[in-house]
Amino acid sequence: MFAFGTLLLALSGLVAGEGHNRILNFPSASTANYISYKPVLPSTSLNGLTVCGWQKKAYSDTKRYWFSYAVSGTDNEIILGEREAGVYVLYLGGSNYGVTVGAPENQWIHVCATWDSASGVSTISVNGEIKKTQENFKKGFSIRRDGNLAIGQEQDSVGGRFDANQAFVGRLSSINVWDYALNSSDIAFMYDAGYCGYSTAAVDPIISYDDILSQDLHGDATIVEDRSCMDLEDPSDGQVLRFPPQSEASTANFLQFTPDFGTDEFLEFSICTWFFKTYGDQGRYFLSYAQSGLDNSIILGEQATLGIWVSGSKMLTDIYLDQQTWYHLCFTWASDSTSAIYVDGEKVKEGDLAKGKTKTSGGVLNIGQEQDSVGGRYDANQAFAGSLYNLNMFNIKLTDEQVSKVYANGTFCKKVPDELWEAGNVMIAYNDLYSLIPDGDVSFDDGEEAWRHGAMHCDSMDLDEDAHKPDCWVMEEKTEYKNKKNGNLGYVVGTVDEAKAACYATGACKTLTCYQKGGENRCDMKSSFEKSNGDKKKTSYTYRC
Repeated sequence: MFAFGTLLLALSGLVAGEGHNRILNFPSASTANYISYKPVLPSTSLNGLTVCGWQKKAYSDTKRYWFSYAVSGTDNEIILGEREAGVYVLYLGGSNYGVTVGAPENQWIHVCATWDSASGVSTISVNGEIKKTQENFKKGFSIRRDGNLAIGQEQDSVGGRFDANQAFVGRLSSINVWDYALNSSDIAFMYDAGYCGYSTAAVDPIISYDDILSQDLHGDATIVEDRSCMDLEDPSDGQVLRFPPQSEASTANFLQFTPDFGTDEFLEFSICTWFFKTYGDQGRYFLSYAQSGLDNSIILGEQATLGIWVSGSKMLTDIYLDQQTWYHLCFTWASDSTSAIYVDGEKVKEGDLAKGKTKTSGGVLNIGQEQDSVGGRYDANQAFAGSLYNLNMFNIKLTDEQVSKVYANGTFCKKVPDELWEAGNVMIAYNDLYSLIPDGDVSFDDGEEAWRHGAMHCDSMDLDEDAHKPDCWVMEEKTEYKNKKNGNLGYVVGTVDEAKAACYATGACKTLTCYQKGGENRCDMKSSFEKSNGDKKKTSYTYRC
């Protein structure tokens, strides 16, 4: 009974002023991250309701909510979120109902809840389909105005008493509220338009996404630009996946998801990536695929030297990769043939590895950590530190010629050759990784943040005048620079030249103080060279340009 005309046509790409490439990001389970304000509603009370939004969650536990409207005496006036993992629930005036729909991590899903006071009919829709219709739900009830709306938290009092265990973690987009129940066709149309598209009902929402975006952000809540919503052929172009350096390596830093390989099992694969490390110790890994009963299904990284592990067996090269240097790596495996490792397009190791074994889907792929159980039991001493770019997984064992084409004579910005796309050989694309929400201090960066870490420019910009200039370093023997408050930026284990490159890459480091510790050369990075002490065992370097 509440069909208010047709929907406006969906427009692809960017729509000025509508915020459809702007995404709300809630990076951690903290009560500090939220938007909270008192929306101006058009009447003293509401006798109908629709709340719609796109969500991409970055949690696997239960009881997290992203929409909460509280009024005096009823903090659960309107709540939308998950009561249990995959169970969506609508609270209205203290009453609630839910439906099990499943909600995978790191995937955009569209959620709508509707309610009509006159009929008492309420629905919860996911991805354009009604999953639950509740009859006689709050029939005759009216939603009061003058309440407080919180995005990213569940209020236990008006405007406060948040619980970190209920805080939303992930990304939200296109949140809108109407004062009537949208019909199923309206909701399906909004879903079909996609979270990048612009679609709405003929009647404007009483709370629009633009209204929400215009409010103050608290804590680490941010608005991020979603490049996939822009008119780009590949939004991952030039976006380098950066992990903190060795001194800040942590089990909290990773990308993790259950990949869709497009098949239940496979007998061959190849993985290629650009690789840049910022650690000087041994035993760090940048990719792991774990399955039930087999946490070492696939592992890539360095033990003492570069290697690959498949089904618990390993093949190691005699190559130890330098810090602060970009390498192109390819690893190939086949159940009925030899496996190989390539560095910068050249085969450096070939041999038998896990012959006769089969890889199956359903496991967990992690970029940045080595899993000792499916999806967990990480070790900070094995956590990757550095950067990756253009990591792709193929469903074939690449030939020497194909590896050479992927390497493209060291052309950093060259993407996967068209012939591999056209043949359907790309099993996981770098753009798939770019669509995920990184955990911890992992980020996708381009521009200055990326090229300071040695990445090339994929937008043909000429930034040579801003490049690292080794001649700008001044050596001061028997000198140690003091830490200013918050001036310690960590340390580098490696050569002085590697430490200089790492220091410059931070954008904040001005001074290195180097010394021997445990038989290794260690350089502390500092943000200032204002104060120094004499120390016979230490040498400092300051960047003076």
